[in-house]
Amino acid sequence: MDGEGEVEGAQAHALSLAGFSFSYTALVCQLCAMDLAEARRILVDFAAVAHAEDEKKSSGLWSKRSTVQPRHSRDERLGRGAAGQQGIDVKLIIGNRNYSSWSLRGWLACKQSGLAFEELTVNISGEEWEAAKREMGEVQPSSGKVPVLWDGDSVIWDSLAILEYLADKVGRDRFWPKEDAARGMARAMVAEMHSSYLALRRNCPMNVRLRHDGLELSDAARDDIVRILQLWAEARARFGRGGPFLFGTFGAADVFYAPVVSRFVTYGIRVPGFAQAYMEAMWEHEWMQAWIRAAEDEQWVIEQWDSVPVA
Repeated sequence: MDGEGEVEGAQAHALSLAGFSFSYTALVCQLCAMDLAEARRILVDFAAVAHAEDEKKSSGLWSKRSTVQPRHSRDERLGRGAAGQQGIDVKLIIGNRNYSSWSLRGWLACKQSGLAFEELTVNISGEEWEAAKREMGEVQPSSGKVPVLWDGDSVIWDSLAILEYLADKVGRDRFWPKEDAARGMARAMVAEMHSSYLALRRNCPMNVRLRHDGLELSDAARDDIVRILQLWAEARARFGRGGPFLFGTFGAADVFYAPVVSRFVTYGIRVPGFAQAYMEAMWEHEWMQAWIRAAEDEQWVIEQWDSVPVA
């Protein structure tokens, strides 16, 4: 019997005591139907078998035997060939620079990490990408959403998860303020940006190339803008003395509010002086300028996102 079969046999033996099914729920239900003494006896027997199996593991009998199904032994990382790719270990897949706000966040997080990384850009509205999603839908951890980060055997999706992964890898001080109060507020602001402001996202979709003044905003989008400006004001007033960014130096909060700056620029959102100064610092940052230039050079166009949205 191979290693996988031995594991299954041991599990079957342990869970079939006194005629019980393999289901833990069924085990509990059957125990409840017994008198107390009988239930205790069954549980003691069950624990003894489990202990014996644990001793097998600790003795090294199973150390070289894999319980991984054959399907999982293949390299299923997005975009990899059967033998993987050589070169830079860290790779970031992003969508259209002109439209993809979450890609911008993941990309800025990678830049802030200081790690060398390879960029793979896909047209998120293109037929090839849609076909790839259909073909690999069951194995893509991100379900075809961007950004996705590869670091050797690690695959991380979602821009906040990518930022936190990179912070763990290179040092959290690169991303988060050192002071407890500042760090706490920065985390709360990033979390709120990650989960909120749906009205603003819908009313003002990211479009780096577009310029439109006089956009009619919904009441909900206005409320989102006011809330964001309040957070910016508090961060700058309390913790912004060390530089022009939200918490002085560039960090995680700036990474996450960068697409908001882009939206405000695109739709000509009127902001007070302190916010204008912050937006100028963000817009003129070398990484933002690099992203903007690439977005302007991009040939892909998504018609539905290039038309002026209606509140």
